[in-house]
Amino acid sequence: MRRPLITLFFACLATSAIARDLEPSAASHLRMNDLQAIGTHNSYKVAIPPAELAMIATRSEQAARALDYGHLPLKDQLDLGMRQLEIDVLYDPDGGRYARPRLPQLSGVAYDATGMDKPGYKVLHMPDADVRSQCATFVLCLKQVKAWSDAHPKHVPILIMMNAKDGKSTVDGGTNALDYDAKAFDALDGEIRSVFGPDRLITPDDVRGNHKTLRDGVLASGPKSGWPTLEAARGKVFFALDEGPAKVAVYMRDHTSLEGLPVFVNSLSETADHAAYFTMNDPAKQFARIQAAVKAGFIVRTRADDSTTEARTNDLSRFEAALKSGAHYISTDYPTPRPEFGPYKVVLPDGAAARANPVRVKP
Repeated sequence: MRRPLITLFFACLATSAIARDLEPSAASHLRMNDLQAIGTHNSYKVAIPPAELAMIATRSEQAARALDYGHLPLKDQLDLGMRQLEIDVLYDPDGGRYARPRLPQLSGVAYDATGMDKPGYKVLHMPDADVRSQCATFVLCLKQVKAWSDAHPKHVPILIMMNAKDGKSTVDGGTNALDYDAKAFDALDGEIRSVFGPDRLITPDDVRGNHKTLRDGVLASGPKSGWPTLEAARGKVFFALDEGPAKVAVYMRDHTSLEGLPVFVNSLSETADHAAYFTMNDPAKQFARIQAAVKAGFIVRTRADDSTTEARTNDLSRFEAALKSGAHYISTDYPTPRPEFGPYKVVLPDGAAARANPVRVKP
């Protein structure tokens, strides 16, 4: 359903009492799970060149339509107020695995392979098909975020989500992505720690504290329990692995509460020992579950739009549901409008970088 701009205007008025920006300061009692902020989906992604998008469309117009988006450099997104980034990573321990993608070869459109020959995690959406990134390596992406964070030390905590890509190439003659094992995830943790030291990183151990499980720490009350206060979390980042049960189990490496690990995971259930963070991407269908998780103390990420659909019709209903659900981080492909689609964009009321969460903080 298309919502006129006047509808969103009045919705903003209704929430104005809690829309005060949490940067650069907030009430001392607020914790990092008392905020609400906007982020971006596939934050690294550079738009596919028209010639290559046309080639994709010959096989699937729907796929081409869904892939027709891109983002500004990470620094610019952070400047716009984005406080959640999503980065797809691909394991490349020897280097060069993804340096010569097929679609650019077939299209003849120039492809910059700088950094792709070196060992380490690479950043791209789909091997051989959707391969251009604002930062080609994971470490480069993290260094860009850290440089911005260094220059803006009062920012609220930034969530960096990761998808660990694997599987077969969608292009004939392409390169299949490698699977993940404990060694692969050891390497991923190592790259995170090579950029963000313990003074800049919020980890599961920080939230668990002295409690038996991470979940116990999240749900506990008291001044030294659970998520850090917003003031203590300023200038820091935290990471979440957005994957299903099988890959989450591999990442955990028998650390049932993620002990000693730098990354939260998409929790298998609200009762799991490691439960702290959830990806729930449909704020309409999952509205009740999101609200319940937020009220309990878990952190939730959801999406305001998907596959360019809402932007093409200026449909803000999914975003409005996300706001009301209390999801902490609301992801979009449109922090600014795409003129040929229309005025659709996703911003918090009053243009705040982060506001008090409407489900957790009373006006």
